[in-house]
Amino acid sequence: MLAMELELDVTDIKWAKEFLKKTDFLSQLTDQEITSLIYKINKITFQKGKTILFKGEFSNRLFIVKSGQVGIFISKEGKKEKVAELKENSYFGEVSLVHPVPASATVVAENDCEILILEKEVLDDVFKNNPAALETIHKKIEERKKPQ
Repeated sequence: MLAMELELDVTDIKWAKEFLKKTDFLSQLTDQEITSLIYKINKITFQKGKTILFKGEFSNRLFIVKSGQVGIFISKEGKKEKVAELKENSYFGEVSLVHPVPASATVVAENDCEILILEKEVLDDVFKNNPAALETIHKKIEERKKPQ
């Protein structure tokens, strides 16, 4: 099996709480808001080589790398080129939380990974009640759009 959905255990819940509190666009949330998010997180394991997100896919999800490493790939002149690596304590997919755009790159598990996933609908409720979090994610997206 290449991917498997699992329940969060006590260790996952503790890790997720600390991670979400430190995540720039979620850091201003209350403990109660963070806790409500945690119980709506899905955990999926991906084996090495498995594609997590395809370029062009509309995902509407925030992906959090709990363990392992993922590679970010684009096609350049017909060849697959790695443009970034994300290790544990990283996230991707935040642009799709506020703009319904297709993924700009393909994300592949470079080794066995645990990925925590938050659906857009869950975060929409938080953003509705906490406009500062929404403003922060907009700023983060604009930063990522700037040429490196």
